Amino acid sequence: MLNTEWGLMVWTLITFGIALFILWKFAFGPIQKIIDERRADIQNSTDAAEQTRAEAHRLLDEYKATLAKLRGEADNILERSRTTGEHAKAEILAAAKAQSERVLTQAHEQIERDTRAALRELKGQIAELTALATEKVAAGSLNAADQERLIDEALAEMNVDQLGMGNQR
Repeated sequence: MLNTEWGLMVWTLITFGIALFILWKFAFGPIQKIIDERRADIQNSTDAAEQTRAEAHRLLDEYKATLAKLRGEADNILERSRTTGEHAKAEILAAAKAQSERVLTQAHEQIERDTRAALRELKGQIAELTALATEKVAAGSLNAADQERLIDEALAEMNVDQLGMGNQR
C-alpha cells in the first residue's frame, strides 16, 4: 500500500526544503519583520499611554492642589469680608449711637434752657403781679424795700419743684 520510492522521496524533500527556504526568505522574514514592527508600535503606544496616564495623574494632583489653595483663599477672602463687614457695622452703630446721644444731650440742654427762661419769665410776671397786688392792697403805704421783701417772700413760698427745675433763678 505504501509505495516507497526513494527518488520521489528525495525530490519531495528537496522541493519541501526549497519551498521552506523561499517561504523563510521571502514570506516568514517579512512577516516576522511586520510582526516585530507591530509589536514595537504596540509597545511604543503602551509606553506613550503610560506616560500620558502619569502626566494626567500629575496634572490632576496639581489641579486638586490648586483647587484646594483657591478654596482656602476664597474662604480667607470671605472671612476677611465678614470681619470687615462686622467692623463697619460696629463703626456705623457706634457713630449712630454717638449721634443719638449728642442729639439727646442737645435736646435736654435746650429743654433746660427753655425751662429756665420760662421760669425767669414766670418769676418776673409773678413779681410784677405781686407788686401790683401789694401796691393796690397797701395803696401806696409801702416803700421799695418792703415791696422787695414781700416779693422775695412770695417767691420763697412758691413751690418751684412742681415745675421740675428746683430752686433755679
